[in-house]
Amino acid sequence: MPVLMVRYQVADEGVAELVDAIETTFAAVAAQEPEGIRYAYLRPTGTTEFVALLELAEGVENPLPGIAAARRLQATVATWAVGQVPTPQPLDVLGAYRLLD
Repeated sequence: MPVLMVRYQVADEGVAELVDAIETTFAAVAAQEPEGIRYAYLRPTGTTEFVALLELAEGVENPLPGIAAARRLQATVATWAVGQVPTPQPLDVLGAYRLLD
């Protein structure tokens, strides 16, 4: 199963708007219950850094672009991200216990 990570920092003044967009996105994802994905958003405590993890089951296309709230989240990230444009990076899972399996 492919696992993707997006990691970035945002400007201080964009943190609240981004957190709101993340919460809205997860409510929309939960309402639609797409099959074959696992999705998490994390933030190291007290920082402006965010990490998104997405695991897709074999043969499953990413459903997030089809969810309006997820598209708005991407636009919010683009507005507030500092530095390089965040892009998904594939990860090799070397070990996991009940997190990515």
